[in-house]
This record gives sequence, structure tokens and C-alpha cells, in this order.
Amino acid sequence: MNTSLKKILLPFTIIVGTIITGVVVFSSASIASTISSRKSSSVIEVLLSSDSSIYEQALFGIQTGLDAELKVKYLDILSDQENSLEVYFRNLESSSPPVYITVGLPATQVAAKYLHKTPLVFSMVQNPKNLEIETTNACGIGMDVSMEEFFRTLRDFSPDIKKVYSFYSSPSAEYGASEGSYFDLKYRLSYEKVKLPSFATLESELNRVKGEADAIMILNDPLLTQASFLSISEFAKKNKIILMTEFPALVKLGATFGISPDYSEIGVLTGKMANRILNKETLCRKEGIQIPDQFSFHLNEEFAEKSGIAVPSHLQERAKLSGLFNTGVNLLNAGKLKSAKIIFQNILQKDPKNQSALSYQQITVERQTGTQTKELLSKAKKYYEQKVFTLARAEYQKVLQINPSIQEARDGYQAALLGQSEQERLRGNGLESSNPFEAIRMYLASVRTLPTNTAAHASLQSLRARQSPMIGDYLKSAIDSYNQREYEEAIRQLENILLISPEHKEASEYLRLSVKKQEAIKILREKLAR
Repeated sequence: MNTSLKKILLPFTIIVGTIITGVVVFSSASIASTISSRKSSSVIEVLLSSDSSIYEQALFGIQTGLDAELKVKYLDILSDQENSLEVYFRNLESSSPPVYITVGLPATQVAAKYLHKTPLVFSMVQNPKNLEIETTNACGIGMDVSMEEFFRTLRDFSPDIKKVYSFYSSPSAEYGASEGSYFDLKYRLSYEKVKLPSFATLESELNRVKGEADAIMILNDPLLTQASFLSISEFAKKNKIILMTEFPALVKLGATFGISPDYSEIGVLTGKMANRILNKETLCRKEGIQIPDQFSFHLNEEFAEKSGIAVPSHLQERAKLSGLFNTGVNLLNAGKLKSAKIIFQNILQKDPKNQSALSYQQITVERQTGTQTKELLSKAKKYYEQKVFTLARAEYQKVLQINPSIQEARDGYQAALLGQSEQERLRGNGLESSNPFEAIRMYLASVRTLPTNTAAHASLQSLRARQSPMIGDYLKSAIDSYNQREYEEAIRQLENILLISPEHKEASEYLRLSVKKQEAIKILREKLAR
């Protein structure tokens, strides 16, 4: 590996490779099997910064969300195999790939340096705003957890928590450290970030805040060593201080709680973003940078107990659900779909708004039903594009019968309802001058299809108002037909009047009599025919 690449990888290796390992167990074989089983005309290259377990979780999510076959490469192996990464990416770009995906900061930095025309979709990058990327053709999903999430959880621990500290020494950690200053007052906290010349001065700073600190936030600082972390951990435990971190492994090592992004969900979001670019629905520069909104909560109850921290029962339950979710993801990855589905359903019974569980329940059902739901969705979209909304609704309904949780089908069904309702309303508009009664029927159909279509309601009321002055003439003509025993014509005219004024009593009575007379004549004719 060349020297410059080592410099890129080193900080990441310290924080992820040394301290943060093994959050959810993934089988490389099962990932490869799942990826290779996807049928698509497109083959998209994905470059992983390393074989870290959290990157493999993201990879699993990418292959779940992306409708294309993946060709997976690892940065260290690629660097060893290629004499020049610049030449490699130049040759790659000459083949005009529709999109290129990277996972992690090192892979993203390398690809961004050498790709100039190809849309670059990155994933699992912290502080993406600070990325020094020259190309405007890059977009992706970050992996930051806002300090606000931690402050909100702190307030759930106790209303008495006041003083929160964070310690950092590198410029890259300053962004995360500074963020807390924007949210502390919102949660009635007092937050202070402390910049250290180096972590060698950590002990003196800890002694300074002793007796004042209620909580300490462990930042993602490349210069933070395991020894420094353990010093903070021991200090927190002895002084009844809540210790927070983004990294699940640090929670196990000795922290009160952690909030981490759902790495698999980040992958799913990345895959879907790449899909939109592949399908030419959008451009990378329009997608920009997105941040995750689904998180996992990790709790070390033993550490909290030794620290003298009381953990509320609802936070204990939250941690259990996060652990249960990770178990479900592991089962899904292992191909144990029935068990995974049961777990996600159990989570949703306790927390119906859990979007991560909802998303993975959907993925599990899709795995169980094979390509059936995707084929139905494809047909529904085709009918929708052709404006055959009744058939589109039917196909979306079939999908929802298989899995009611598929948001795309729910959204599509509603869109088809609106499309059909608008189609009927516009037909009514076109009939107003030539056949106002048929126009009213179309407006009524539009309202029945979608009762919330205010435009259809307005058109219906307007046309009825314009036709109301003519009801007297219509009624006179209908009564004349009735008196002349032209009951079929009378019924037609009376029904038209009731389209204009549904509560018109005289028209309703004459309609009842006309139907009765017509039925009597029909019976008489049948008797005479015998």
C-alpha cells in the first residue's frame, strides 16, 4: 500500500479497527450469495474502505436497496493489486459506469480524487460536510448521530442532569464537539467542549471537572486511544457520571449508553439513492448529502449500576428492542426469514412507529415472496404511467395483501386513487356544456373514488348551482312524460333532477311512482304473454 493511502486509512483504523468491532455478525458468504442472486442488467462496483463489520452491514443494506448486481472491492486489496489507482479509475470511468458506490471515508476520498464524470454515491461517512471533495458529482449518506439525540436521551435519564462535557484534540472531532453548543439550552443542559493539546493532559482536565460533570460525551476523535477511553470510563464510574458514545463496542467496553446509526438502514438508503440515479429520476448534485434518522440504542446496565446511575424502565425497554432488532437482522442475513419476520413483528407490536423494524419486516417478506412483490409493483407502476389507474390500484392492492407494510405500495395506491379521481373530474369538466347530467355523474364518481378531492367537490357544487334554476322546467317535462305513461323517459328525467338536487321531494315521489307503474306494466305484459 502506498504511503499516502496509509495516511488516509490510519485515523479510521484507530477508531474503527482497534476499538469499534463486531456490532452485528455478518457472513461474507451469505452476503456474496445474496448479491450474486440479484438479477439485473447493471453491475455496479462498490468499494469498501475495509472489511469492518459495520461496513458489511452497510453492504448488506446496499444490496437490499439496489436493483442491480454488485461487484464488491476492498480498498486495501485494490491498492495492492493496482500499480496506480489513478490509472484504475481512469480506465473505469472510460467504460462510462452509471454510478459508483463507496463505503467509508477512505474509499470515498480515493474515488472522489480520481472520478470526474461518474456519479459517486458514498455511504457511512462521518462529518460529510467536511469532506474535501472537488467533484460536484458526489452525493451520499452520512453516519453522524446528532448531539441532540444524546441530549434528549440524557433528559430521559433524569431531570436533574445539568453539566455535560466532551473532550477532543483533533480538528476532525471539533465539528461534533461544537454541535452540542446549539442544542444544550433546548434540553436545559449546560454543555462545554474541552480541547486538549493531547490526550496526555486528559487526567488533569478530568480532575478539573470532578464534582461538576453529570455526563461526558465520547467523541469520534482519531487521537483517542483505548487507554484514554478506559481512563474516562473509570473516572465516570467512580464519580457517578453518565458516559455516552456513538459506538456500541465502547458501550460494552465501559460506557453507560450509546446511540449509533442503523448501519444496514444507511446501506438501504444508499442503494435507493443509487437506484434513483440509475433510473435517471434525479442527479447526484440534486440528491446532496442525507443523514440517517433511524438509530440503535445500546445500554450497559452493569456499568450504570456500578456507576450508581438509575436507568428508567422505558430506556431499558428501548435497549432491549434495539438488541432484538440486531438479532432480527442477523437472522435475516443468515437466511432464517421466518424467525426474522417474527422478531420484527414483535418489535412492531411494542413500538408500531419503529421505522427500522418496519423496513426490515418489509425486506423479510420480500425475501419470502421472492420476486412476486417486485413484479406486482412493476406492473402497478406501468399501469400508473399509462394512466390506467383502476388496474394500477388493483396491482398495488395485491402487493398490500402480501405485505401491508410496503410503503411504496401504500403511496402508489394513494397516488392511483388521486389519479383516477382527477381523471374522472376532468372528464366531468369536458362534459359540462354537452351533457351536464353525465358531468355530474363523473364528479360524483370522482368524489367516491377520493372523498378528499376538493376540486371535484367544488366542480360538483358549481355545476349543481348553475343547473338548479332549470329544475322547474325539467320537472314539468318529467311529469308530462309520467302522465303520458312514458315511464322510462320520466325515470330518466327524474333521475337527472335528483343528480342536481338529491333531496328534491317531488322528483323523488314521482320517481317512486314511475318505477312502480313501470314494474306493474311489466308484470301485466308477462301475464298476457302466457
